[in-house]
Amino acid sequence: MMRTLVIMLAGLLLLYLAPGGLCQGCAGPHTYLQSYIGVTYTVVDGVNQSFNDSICVRVPQGSFFFDVMEVAQKRDFGRFRFKYTLSVWGAYITSVQGLEADDNQHTYWQLLSNGIPLKLGAGCYTVSHGERLEVRFSKYSLQGTGQPEDKE
Repeated sequence: MMRTLVIMLAGLLLLYLAPGGLCQGCAGPHTYLQSYIGVTYTVVDGVNQSFNDSICVRVPQGSFFFDVMEVAQKRDFGRFRFKYTLSVWGAYITSVQGLEADDNQHTYWQLLSNGIPLKLGAGCYTVSHGERLEVRFSKYSLQGTGQPEDKE
């Protein structure tokens, strides 16, 4: 009786985890079933204006902004390489094309979709077909925080 129960549970577990089984997301990517979407990804130095590079990439539907960044980096490392750190809020982009965000200089990498700043991080924002994604090197102000504001 116990042996039959163990065999039955093992069979259900295999069915659950197997590609095309009950749990579509657990067994890894199913490229033969996935549909792909096209997005445009741009990296911009909005502070020094030293670069403005774009690439069109295809990613599986349901991909995140971070996935797009990884695909672009694999296709053209020189123009789309990036670094990040992990925090409790997810991946924080620290560098693109070797240009580092710097708290002392009040610079950071801003994420945008169709020109609108995102409220979610790269690892949380799900991209859509035809979307124009951008990572822009930007400067922030300390105005209204009680901290002195840079006057450059």
